[in-house]
Amino acid sequence: MLHVGVMVRDLPQNSMWSIGAIGNTQLPMNILGIAAGGGVRIGLEDNIWFDTARTQLATNQNFLNRIHDLISASDQTVMPPEEMRVHLNLMPGKGRYGRAIT
Repeated sequence: MLHVGVMVRDLPQNSMWSIGAIGNTQLPMNILGIAAGGGVRIGLEDNIWFDTARTQLATNQNFLNRIHDLISASDQTVMPPEEMRVHLNLMPGKGRYGRAIT
């Protein structure tokens, strides 16, 4: 986890970045990404368990709810998809996907 600070420090100014992890390391990396002001990656393709004891199967919805709770507890806000699409120069979605032509 210590290397994250070095990697983020070495990014070009105004870079958008996120942290992802698999299995039991997913939640600690989500917390670190939020605390460091970056983005996070979640999903069943990275972790099928919601808890580290592996007693509760995850759903994408409970992963999202947990991330929203962590972000809220950190006095931060979730970036709306529309805003992220602008940052990445993507089409608006809703049936239109891919890079926006500029």
